[in-house]
Amino acid sequence: MSDMENFTLDSGDDGVAIVTFDVPGRSMNTITQAVQRELGVLADRIAGDDAIKGAVLRSGKASGFCAGGDLVEMAEAFAGWRAAESQDDLREGVEGASSYSRNLRTLETCGKPVAAAIEGLALGGGLELALACPIRVASDDPKLRLGLPEATIGLMPGAGGTQRLPRIMGISAALPFLVEGRPLPIDQAVATGVLTAVVPADEVVARCRALVLASTEAGAPWDQKGFRLPGGGPHSAAGYRSFPGAIAALVGSHGPRYPAIANILRAVYEGCELPMDAGLRVESRYFFNTVRTPQAAAMVNTMFTARQTLGRAPIANAEAYVARLQKAWTEAARVEITGGVPRNIVIGAARAAGGWPLTLPSSGQRDVHLPDPENVALVVERLLASVALEAERCLTEGLILIVTAADVVAVDAGFPAWTGGPVSYARNEPGRR
Repeated sequence: MSDMENFTLDSGDDGVAIVTFDVPGRSMNTITQAVQRELGVLADRIAGDDAIKGAVLRSGKASGFCAGGDLVEMAEAFAGWRAAESQDDLREGVEGASSYSRNLRTLETCGKPVAAAIEGLALGGGLELALACPIRVASDDPKLRLGLPEATIGLMPGAGGTQRLPRIMGISAALPFLVEGRPLPIDQAVATGVLTAVVPADEVVARCRALVLASTEAGAPWDQKGFRLPGGGPHSAAGYRSFPGAIAALVGSHGPRYPAIANILRAVYEGCELPMDAGLRVESRYFFNTVRTPQAAAMVNTMFTARQTLGRAPIANAEAYVARLQKAWTEAARVEITGGVPRNIVIGAARAAGGWPLTLPSSGQRDVHLPDPENVALVVERLLASVALEAERCLTEGLILIVTAADVVAVDAGFPAWTGGPVSYARNEPGRR
């Protein structure tokens, strides 16, 4: 396949094409813009070649199947989408945000059975690629990792994760993995059908090949007549009993500071009641809207870009730096109480911000049980601003030398991730725009 750099295709005598995914010059497969484009070419090749009965998609990397999106490339695209203002720019942005999703859908609906041979990592966009393959076989290697961790860096799945995972597992089972970004236990993946089978590593491709040849359905279950979501959709009787409570609990625990969480919930709630193509369009719009939020910009910068720049090298004085930030947080809370703010409001504001928990002595004031949200927001801002000011002092004094390190260390130690870190908060004020 001379027109492709990231995929090679070898047709077997039995009609099963073995497709090897191997991004050149990388130790790990990631979803680059070139990979996205070539997936469409690959799908057309599989669909158009009468000698191909089906395909097995495997990785050519020892590190695993695919680690997800290339966030360096994605950050550049995100910046352009955030700058979009005119209707034409916005439409172009949504089109760009949905390109990977559309190419995966082309592969999923190519008319022939496709199996994913999963080893090692299958995370984020990598797992979304696997989910677009109706047959999914994984190795029993302890290094196997499955997950959709986008929410942990302020983003949301944008290539079918919010639509395919609930259609496989059921909404109630899928939501925690979507909104918390935690790894999917392998036994649960098998029990719910996320994985078709788990076999020894040297048998994965062979099992995929056998399942492709034995397949009587070329497409995904949700494209078959009569498909129903496991456990019922958002507007079923079961959905009415459980979904509103799940939304309230998840939003309550994460607060309004994480728009990705709310948008994941909206995408699931709205999209899973629709046919797949319409559901994917719903997801793409919410993905685009999430990327454009200041919280996403701050979290991607600190949680990924800055961390990649710093690497894993230990940062001198990190413990002393964190201790000063935590002291500034506690002192700011005490100032609020001394100034007359009820203790429970200050503690609640710290919780709402997602910051360090506070243990404060009683001030003798009565607790307020119907607090004004605007007053709580002001307390949140003052607490964060006090820590941000202390971080700037630490930089001035040379306790910590690099701005990105000041943010990464603080977030890793428990400063609210949605801010991007105390220095980003001070200089960009992402939550107040």
